Amino acid sequence: MNAVPDSLRAKDLGAQPFAPGDIFLGATDVDDSNVDLRKHAGDGRVLHYDANFNLKGELRTGLRGLVIGLDVDSPSGELLVCDSQNRAVTRFDKTGRKLDPWPFLPARPFGAVMADGQGRLILGVHSDRPGLAPPGQGGRGAFLYRADPRAGTIEEFQCDFDGGKFGFHRVTHMYVAENGARLIYVSENGGRVMQFDLATGAQLPDLFVLPPDDVMGTCGLALHPDGALMMAMGSSAALFDEKGKIIRRIDIPERKGWSRLQRAKDGKTFFISNFFDGVIQRRDLATLEVLAQHDIGRKYSLTGIAEF
Repeated sequence: MNAVPDSLRAKDLGAQPFAPGDIFLGATDVDDSNVDLRKHAGDGRVLHYDANFNLKGELRTGLRGLVIGLDVDSPSGELLVCDSQNRAVTRFDKTGRKLDPWPFLPARPFGAVMADGQGRLILGVHSDRPGLAPPGQGGRGAFLYRADPRAGTIEEFQCDFDGGKFGFHRVTHMYVAENGARLIYVSENGGRVMQFDLATGAQLPDLFVLPPDDVMGTCGLALHPDGALMMAMGSSAALFDEKGKIIRRIDIPERKGWSRLQRAKDGKTFFISNFFDGVIQRRDLATLEVLAQHDIGRKYSLTGIAEF
């Protein structure tokens, strides 16, 4: 193991070219020795690894805020990095060079981004609080968008939300299903697992709703190959059927912070990560067993996951 944690070594490595299988982790350079989650912020940063979690470098957004969601725009290979505090989506090309912002993208507090398999990107507005979304910026009431970078166009959709635990969260975690036709999404630490028809622009009935007395909340999610919904829930994670019944538990340490769950591009594994601890695991989709685990060396920082 390296004596110096990744969060300290990365600055010396700088930006590096992207290679197939590389993993990117949203890891804002925060001060984790004095944490106030109400004012949580730091220098925007993404840690860059190879497929085996060997550190290759880092990417800096140049903004002070909190990096949340990220994904790769498949046709161009650009990495997209959402910072809701700055209402910004920062772009990096395959060499690690920071690019100019897209002029067609509204200044909204985006926190989730995912390619739809059709060359477009689905973007979710993370929060709706004073100072995060000024009036006139792309529609004050829209919390879901679809961008077409090649055409330079943006669509906005009116979608439901449940506000999450604190009432201000909107579309914080999502999974694009059926080749871009259906979106499954949640408001962080809420109770509803919601659905939206991206083909028609219509709200669909909730996939299911957690029991009112459930101490867990909705976080990162994805569909298992057998159709079950996989979801991180803060202190636990599980697979659910379409009625919300737990089919199988994912055996993770019973502590708070498990917020991201994402299928890997290999179709055989998935990632689950802990924001409080700074730990990410790669697990087998079939057995749910841990295949690899990595600690980034920074607490209260690890958020989004993307693969090249």
